[in-house]
Amino acid sequence: MAEKKSAKTRNITFRVTNEEYDRIEKIAGEVNEDPNTWCRKIAVAASREGSGLAKNERLLYGEIARLRFLIGHGFKLIFSEKESTASAWKNLTAQAEEQGDEIVAGLLARRK
Repeated sequence: MAEKKSAKTRNITFRVTNEEYDRIEKIAGEVNEDPNTWCRKIAVAASREGSGLAKNERLLYGEIARLRFLIGHGFKLIFSEKESTASAWKNLTAQAEEQGDEIVAGLLARRK
């Protein structure tokens, strides 16, 4: 079945410098898009996701935050006077998965 397309009746235009256009054109070309189509897709995607980090950026940041958490705590276990155990590491990895959103929120709050 053919996909129904919405009528696009509104325009948004903006001006850029030659240097900005060249950068936009280069990036758009890397994904086989013309500059106007590329800008439209970026703007529409950003409008769906709201302000702040884009969905993909937030996912990547979340993974980085979990890795940072695990590496930091892992080194503390390894270099502490207490004997590190597989059980302690298993608990930390579970904590990173279960509290991933809180870990990300904490790191983002420190960046402001």
